[in-house]
Amino acid sequence: MTDLAIYLTILLLARCGMRISEPISLLRDNYRREEATIYIEKTKFRKDRLIPVPQEIITQIENYLSVRKTLRCNDDNPYLLAGRRHKPLSDSIVRSVFRNAVKEIDLDQPRRILGNVNFSQPTPHSLRHSFAVTTLKSVKERGESAQNALPVLAAYLGHSDYKHTSVYLRVADAATRENLVDFALWQKRKE
Repeated sequence: MTDLAIYLTILLLARCGMRISEPISLLRDNYRREEATIYIEKTKFRKDRLIPVPQEIITQIENYLSVRKTLRCNDDNPYLLAGRRHKPLSDSIVRSVFRNAVKEIDLDQPRRILGNVNFSQPTPHSLRHSFAVTTLKSVKERGESAQNALPVLAAYLGHSDYKHTSVYLRVADAATRENLVDFALWQKRKE
């Protein structure tokens, strides 16, 4: 059950842009199957938020709960992603599994710079960043304004102000800018 709970935690980080503390602290009642939502209480900025959850994730949660009920494993644990002895899943175990998985699939990489954005080694929080960047890219691909989507994405991510979400615009545009000429560097080479 622990492996399935860890898998589901990582899935929620990647597909719903949650902070690592959010899925592991969810109570069973925070998951609302009928509405296809998850209610996140008092997180980083002491804000509550209700987020929609993709149907594929609902299916995974239902599968997890069904297995948990069938095996009668942690059935009385109040946390959605049960740890041991009526406690939530441990943050450190999720980080450890993530770190090992990144190494195993050869994605462990040193810090690097793309455009004018610094990228550190992958962490579970990287999945949240990836979610935000992918969301903004999707908005742009639909021909809509990523700038106009920032307030909605900020609310979804639980940011206190959408200006904190605007950093993801730089990342979403980094690949495009990487192909542009760096005129300052070009000018130095000319001299």
